[in-house]
Amino acid sequence: MQLPSFSTVFPHVKTFSLYVLSGGAAAIADFGSYFVLLWLGVWYLAASVIGNVLGFFMAFFLHKYVVYKKRSAFMKHLFRYFVIDMVNMAVISGLLFVLVDVGGVDPRPAKFIAFAPVLLWNFFIYKFAVYV
Repeated sequence: MQLPSFSTVFPHVKTFSLYVLSGGAAAIADFGSYFVLLWLGVWYLAASVIGNVLGFFMAFFLHKYVVYKKRSAFMKHLFRYFVIDMVNMAVISGLLFVLVDVGGVDPRPAKFIAFAPVLLWNFFIYKFAVYV
């Protein structure tokens, strides 16, 4: 099996870097609101969903216009992004519930743990399934 060459990978480095930066900004919106809502006494799953909605809008617009530079097909991209985000939110909420209610993990670090698998697959899903 041959590894991809640098020239094959290099064109994607800038896009991936922008993806990481915009995703980081969206994660700050998501996690920041989650922690504020927890501090205000909101139930951890409700706080997670609210944070996810805020992160969704920030990530969608940054990914669409900054990362992948797609100016057309707004509704098509929004629909695909929404479907994928709903799957992601179900995965995160399910993992969060298992970690907190079954595993006894504190809700604060549990959100980071539950978010990890989603983070790993999103770049490729958005690049090859949403913004095509």
